Amino acid sequence: MFVNYFLTAWRNLLKNRVFSAINIVGLALGLASCILIMLYVQSESGYDQWVPDHEQVVRLHTAYESPGRAPFLTVRSAGRMMPAVRDYLSAEIEDGTRMVFWGTTIQQHGEAYAEQVAFADSSFFNVLNLPFVDGSAQSSFTKPNDLVISRAMALKYFGDTEVVGKTLTLCCLNEQPVELTVSGVIEDLPDNSHMRLDLLVYMDPEFFSQFPWVLDTWTSVNVYTYFKLRPGVSLEQAQQRLTWWVDNESPFLEFAKQNASLMESETKISDTMKHKLMKLADLHLDAHKDAGNMGDLTPMGNRNLVATFSLVAVLILVIACINFMNLATARAGQRAKEVAMRKVLGASRGQVAIQFLLEAIGLVMIALLFALVAVELVLPWYNQILGKAIQFRLFSEPSLLFTLLGLGLLVGLIAGSYPALVLSGYLPGQILKASKSNESRGSVKLRHALVVFQFAVSVTLLVCTTVVYMQTRHANTLDLGYSTERKLVVNIRAARDSLDSLQQQWQAIAGVQSVVYSSEAPTQDNENNHFVTLLGSNEGDKPVEELLNYHNMDYGFFEAYQIQPLAGRLFDKAYGADTLTPAQEGQITQASAILNEGAVRRLGFSSPQEAIGKTLQVKASGDGLNHLTVVGVIPDIYFRSVKFAIRPSLYTLNPARFNVATITYSQGDVSRVMTEIERVWKQVVPMQPIDTQYLSDMLAAQYQSEKVQMQLFTLFSLLAVLVACLGLYGLAAFTAERKTREIGIRKVMGASVRQIMWLLVWQFSRPIMLANLIAWPLSIWLMLNWLQAFVNRIDSWWLLPICLLAMLASVCIAWLTVGGNAAKVARANPIFALRHE
Repeated sequence: MFVNYFLTAWRNLLKNRVFSAINIVGLALGLASCILIMLYVQSESGYDQWVPDHEQVVRLHTAYESPGRAPFLTVRSAGRMMPAVRDYLSAEIEDGTRMVFWGTTIQQHGEAYAEQVAFADSSFFNVLNLPFVDGSAQSSFTKPNDLVISRAMALKYFGDTEVVGKTLTLCCLNEQPVELTVSGVIEDLPDNSHMRLDLLVYMDPEFFSQFPWVLDTWTSVNVYTYFKLRPGVSLEQAQQRLTWWVDNESPFLEFAKQNASLMESETKISDTMKHKLMKLADLHLDAHKDAGNMGDLTPMGNRNLVATFSLVAVLILVIACINFMNLATARAGQRAKEVAMRKVLGASRGQVAIQFLLEAIGLVMIALLFALVAVELVLPWYNQILGKAIQFRLFSEPSLLFTLLGLGLLVGLIAGSYPALVLSGYLPGQILKASKSNESRGSVKLRHALVVFQFAVSVTLLVCTTVVYMQTRHANTLDLGYSTERKLVVNIRAARDSLDSLQQQWQAIAGVQSVVYSSEAPTQDNENNHFVTLLGSNEGDKPVEELLNYHNMDYGFFEAYQIQPLAGRLFDKAYGADTLTPAQEGQITQASAILNEGAVRRLGFSSPQEAIGKTLQVKASGDGLNHLTVVGVIPDIYFRSVKFAIRPSLYTLNPARFNVATITYSQGDVSRVMTEIERVWKQVVPMQPIDTQYLSDMLAAQYQSEKVQMQLFTLFSLLAVLVACLGLYGLAAFTAERKTREIGIRKVMGASVRQIMWLLVWQFSRPIMLANLIAWPLSIWLMLNWLQAFVNRIDSWWLLPICLLAMLASVCIAWLTVGGNAAKVARANPIFALRHE
């Protein structure tokens, strides 16, 4: 019996080559899309689950919300939080650890290498139990200057992994080189980790004595804090206890009293200073909710995006299955006699249904082979889009192989179920008597409904793709308020003692227009904030106190970025009193300040001009006071991604805080200019490698996730449209063939080629237009919700023309798909049409 089924299926496959090819290609594209998205989802969902006891490890996130000000979100926490929370929640928390990441230099054998070093508490391996290659967790992190390195670093610096006891020189801490002793070697962390750990240094608080805002602080958030919960303790239990401590027993109570003007009455401290715990395995997909513009240790994922593309995979596969159903039922008449004869010879309905199900499964398995080949071919390009290194281990991972086989079987059953039920239900007497199939009007309507569904999905994906593209383009082309062209950003922390010499030599290079210093360059916003008090208010009035973001800029910075003042002036050496100097305890120093428009409004001024000459008081790090005279007001500029609101900002001139240089160069021989810039750096700072980035690349990197979304949407939208069009082409060919006699009669009666073509084209245009009417509200709702994530976004009215454009595109695609068959039949000689049976 099964041999007969196989021979019948094979002959039917060869007899109907076009329709078989359409089914196989459509199913192959659907399966390939599903496999690619499945690999992406598998990669995104498996982060940090390899860590032992990962379900007990949580990280502490911080958010500050001040009335009338955009929330300050970060996945970091204050330095003093870890020991305080660990000790107070000792019944819930087994241990805790902090990490501070520091860009520095490792010196070895007369060479210098730029590296990212992680300083961690001695309890690090109690919380994150990482596998060791050499040494052990118990003996590797016991004293200052202990260094644990990854396998890759051991091979890089020593050429071996058995390197315990050897040393590396870190340059520099507190302006002094530090010799670190390797006490252990860990395995390289896998790609699906939310952090990168290559050099892990025992954190001695003395290392950060000159930086009290790192460890000795309750409010400045600069460390990553992890806790290990005790067995049986849930995240919710620990969170509840943490919130109670913040509101009732934490040092934030005193802070709230001192800054009562910034907190609304009847507001709990935890409503303003939020501390949230998040599970380790959830960080990659959920941390973006808490990260703000500062991001995380590695590029973050998005759970909603993973769910969206999972749905897209299912929809594309459903579209391919619909193609199979429609073409199988549409061509049922050609197999009606076969079904009738099998039943006359004794076959039951179940046996006939099994035959058609087996044919469907066989066709799907052929399509699966093509899909596997397609995945292997496009995987390198797919990885390039995602920025990942996904591997397709089909035979080395039996679970993946069986999953795909199971997927093929499931798709075969789904695709073949309806045709099997329809075809097996034919009555032999009616078929043999009428010499035709008895296809009902219900089957025809269902087929049209499925076409509507296919194109509704395709149009929705087209609209979403267009909106994502327009928003990404909008973000990349938005006027940021400053010039971004021909700018190189250089990290100058290692050259702090030679800044004047470095600046003079760089400016002497032919092709360099300007060299200016600052605490950060655009996109490097580290959320530095000051409480600022406006002095000189009317006697008896309550002083105006506000929290302002602050940056430190050099002379010429605003000019280099082509930022013009709205009122007053910019920093100018001719005035001689602009520079901010550290104030010691009891001292008051004078300096100048520049505000942006947001700060002017925040401080209550009605115009930029009104703010000029006013004095702002800021507490200095040395317990002194800085009195800052407002000398200028600049427009609001996007110093960070346009996804976030522009904050009220204060700009001062403090050379001690300069971390980066912006070099503006002229058009011409750029490579020569870059070579000269590096040559000067090596002369001035010989043992520190130069760290440079083009500003244009830094700005583009802010929207990398949106770019990936756009490319993925484009890819899978086109695949969905292509699969739907394959099915439409098959249905059009069948319809044209079935209407051959009707068309012949119409031509004999005087119908023109154009009229006949329009008859056939219009038959398929109606379901496409109905599909658009269904897709529009769904697309608009989805995209309005997606756009809410952007503070600065395209106007929502753009959605209507985009929907109209999608309808025009889908109808044109349908016409092109159907038009070929329609034209062929319409031009045929009616004599041949009238002979057609």
